[in-house]
Amino acid sequence: MKKLLLFLCCLMLWTAPLNAQAGAKEEISSIDAIDQGVADTGETHFVKGEIQLTECTQPYAVAVLPFIDVSGLEGRSREMAVGAIKDTLKKKYPAKKTSVTKIISNNAVQKAILNNPMENAETPTLPELVKIGEACGADRVIFVSVLPAREKETGFMVIAGTQTYSATVMMKLKCVDVNEEKFLFNQNVEGVGSSSSINFWKIGQPSRAKAVKRGVTECMEFFLTSFE
Repeated sequence: MKKLLLFLCCLMLWTAPLNAQAGAKEEISSIDAIDQGVADTGETHFVKGEIQLTECTQPYAVAVLPFIDVSGLEGRSREMAVGAIKDTLKKKYPAKKTSVTKIISNNAVQKAILNNPMENAETPTLPELVKIGEACGADRVIFVSVLPAREKETGFMVIAGTQTYSATVMMKLKCVDVNEEKFLFNQNVEGVGSSSSINFWKIGQPSRAKAVKRGVTECMEFFLTSFE
């Protein structure tokens, strides 16, 4: 009996770190979960910014709300748009061990949204975003919405030619300073992406998804370089 008890105690001590790691893996950041559910801007439009997007060096906690998608994009185009949003957010907030900026977990953000429902998730107000930030312990709250894209294809094809597919992407973007209870950014941003290809007869064509991705990246980079 003593040997059995000793064996069980050793087994529990050995499996405890594994259970802790399993629990830790279930906790994902609000950036990774931006496309997993629902979370009035100005109408100013901007062109691509000149400032390079780099890692944030400010010691604050940021919560990213699940983005609102009314773009009408489907399939690969939507997948590439979501990827561009995540990639740019992670470029500014990489969440490395050495990063000074903390990313609030998705569970905390979802709980805060549930306990502080917005009247209209597509146009959250400043007080609503501040309450959500306070509820999940964030210093900054980021809201991203993708509006319908304008797409067109140009070019020619006889035997061989070049075709270009362009997409004009519009996004509603907000960043709130929770402690100061003010917007750091609250505008609509427009970005243009394109994709070209050289065609020989019917071989080769431009990528719509790549054009959308480049337009979204342009919008997000302008947004994320507009505040620290």
